[in-house]
Amino acid sequence: MNIGSENLDSIQQDVLKEIANIGSGHAATALSAMLGCPIEQSVPNVLLVPLSEMSTVLGGAEKVVVAGMIKIDGDFSGYLIMVLDFDQAEKIIGMVCGDEKPDSKLELYKFSALDKSVLAETANILGGSYLSAIAEFTGLRVSSSVPYLCIDMVGAVMSVAVAEAGKTGDFAFLFQSELFNETERIIGNLLLIPEEKSCDKILKTLGFI
Repeated sequence: MNIGSENLDSIQQDVLKEIANIGSGHAATALSAMLGCPIEQSVPNVLLVPLSEMSTVLGGAEKVVVAGMIKIDGDFSGYLIMVLDFDQAEKIIGMVCGDEKPDSKLELYKFSALDKSVLAETANILGGSYLSAIAEFTGLRVSSSVPYLCIDMVGAVMSVAVAEAGKTGDFAFLFQSELFNETERIIGNLLLIPEEKSCDKILKTLGFI
């Protein structure tokens, strides 16, 4: 099945936006607790993107990003992937640790163990928030693994996800949201890549097919 956001009608688009709203709201609440300060959310965006186009949508296959990968099991299976630009990853680390991160391009690859722990927990919060929203909306039960953090090119991240998930379907949900406090704005992408056997189950549950 080749499906994209341009093929969805207004009701289907509203369903995805409501899931994104719930997930983003959960994430803002959880991040507020982690950071010890209020976090607000913008109106999130959600797209249904063919996997063949995902690298382009995320800025190109050779763009280097920070990714947190979460394996999903249960009534449907697949992967959730948090994708952050380096400056967004550094903002998150700075908000938690209060440290000024270096601007040197070489230093971007030298995250400390604490930095990586912060980013992994952020992936855990974002992933869990959106999984809870999907479960609320669909009634499907899911569980998730501990996030695996990697720093690599977008094309490599997508290849790993597809390889790890086995034979996947041909689309992914792309959730885009902006979270902010008084001083910082963080824009992140969260991908839901269902395994092939789960694609139709999710779409049928959401009333798309």
